Amino acid sequence: MGRYSVKRYKTKRRTKDLDLIFEDLTSPAKIQQLLNQPLDETKPGLGQHYCIHCDKYLETAIALKTHLKGKIHRRRVKELKGVPYTQEVSDAASGLNLQKFLNRVEQINQQRGPQKEANETELKAHLDATLENVATTEPTLPHLVQDEPVKQSIEDANNGEVQME
Repeated sequence: MGRYSVKRYKTKRRTKDLDLIFEDLTSPAKIQQLLNQPLDETKPGLGQHYCIHCDKYLETAIALKTHLKGKIHRRRVKELKGVPYTQEVSDAASGLNLQKFLNRVEQINQQRGPQKEANETELKAHLDATLENVATTEPTLPHLVQDEPVKQSIEDANNGEVQME
């Protein structure tokens, strides 16, 4: 195994499993708790910019906005649209507890599914409202932001002097 294939499975990169995220998305109270977290110095961005679908803390609102448009986030949302894989699915495939599995699928389709979709639309509306006024990119070079004071200071330094370039 090469370095990169081992790096992929390290526990520091491990996120929540899909079934746990699915449970979070079905509960409106849990969504509110995750979106309105207290300040925490140990987390990126003090724990204020969190993507529930990916279980990821981001540094800034701009980073969250670009993450929501990204391929990794869209892939994770697509995975969460279906029924999450659990031990019950494995048991049903082998022929054990088949009725319990069928009852669970029926419960998800009738109760949790519509509730999860309603919660996701509320979550999307909340994220759109909070990220509406955020710029899409950050200025990368500091001199681009403070363009005028730099020009004035160069003119003041060259007051009456001629420089050869």
